[in-house]
This record gives sequence, structure tokens and C-alpha cells, in this order.
Amino acid sequence: MSFLAPGQIYDANGPALAAAVRTADALLVDEHRVVDDTAAFARALDASCAAGAEILLTSGGISAGNYEVVRELLEPLGAHVDTLAMQPGGPQATAIYKGVPVVCFPGNPVSAQLSFMLFIEPVLREAAGLHARQPEPRTLAEPLTSVAGKRQFRRGVGLPGGRVAPVGGPSSHLVAAMAASDMLIDVPIDAVTLDIGTRVETWNL
Repeated sequence: MSFLAPGQIYDANGPALAAAVRTADALLVDEHRVVDDTAAFARALDASCAAGAEILLTSGGISAGNYEVVRELLEPLGAHVDTLAMQPGGPQATAIYKGVPVVCFPGNPVSAQLSFMLFIEPVLREAAGLHARQPEPRTLAEPLTSVAGKRQFRRGVGLPGGRVAPVGGPSSHLVAAMAASDMLIDVPIDAVTLDIGTRVETWNL
């Protein structure tokens, strides 16, 4: 087994998004991991367009830090970059690149996976003639706190009796909590404290 050097990280988003595309019964035609260089990013987009992609998905590079190469390339082309009132998955962007729609997700792994599930999966499943996921009401087995003004999607596990227990916190880097979950808990945007027994909407993963 090979290990990465200091300062490197394993690619969680590529395999996760590729699996999500296939689960939605869509065809993955191309996949790239790109360094923080706008020219390299443009070459990757060109290759995917040449491969016949009808929609381009990106992860990372759209926030306000250094080396935001997705934003640097696409904003001059008219990309719309914004922050949604949700957690995880606040930063989002959309663009058109050489006639092909581009949907740009945040770089944190849980944010990228949730963004795909919420925004892209329903479109792909509809195009494939599949039913979209439907929410299921459950009651909280443990209390939850949230952030006022943000719709949270907390990870959780289903319990007997129609209950759900949270797994981990709200942060967007908690990949292990995502892997240990079998559903999402949809916390309303105006909620701050949810007590045990509160009825919530859940989404099976």
C-alpha cells in the first residue's frame, strides 16, 4: 500500500461522485483530478466536452481563498457564484462552458456528496425515468442544535419505532460520520434547538 507525502490528501470526492452518478443511472464519460492551475482545469473541461459530456460537475475551487481555479476560469465566462443558506454545502456555482452546463460543488467531501444528492440526482433520475428519493418522517432519538438561518442536513441512523439518531456533527469534512449513516436529517432553516421526539423529515442514503 502506498502512502501520500506530507501535505497531500486522498481523493474522496472523485470516487464518491462517480459512484453517485452511476447510482442515478447516468453514464460517466470522463473523470479528472486537476492541479491548482486554470490552464490545466480548462484542458480537463475540454477533454470532458470532447468525450461527449452533457453536464460537467466540479468539486472545489469556488470559495474565497487562494487558488480558486474553478472560479477564476468560469467567472469571466459568466458563472454565477453564490452561498446558499444550507450546511454543509453553502458555496455553489453554475456556469456554461462551450455550450455545456457546469455545476460546481464545494470541495469538502460531505458538501460535495450532499450537493449532488440535492441538486443533480433528481434531474438525472428523472431523465432516466426513475423515481426521485422521497422524504420519510421520523422522530429524533436525541436532541439536536442547529444554526439559525441555515437549513442543515445532519447525518443519522434509523432506529426501531420510526426514530432517527444523529451521527457526528454538522461539519462538511466528517467523512466517517457520512459513511456510518444511512439517512439524512433535514433540519429546517428556522430551527435552533430540536428536542427528543421532534418530528423531522429524513432522506434515505
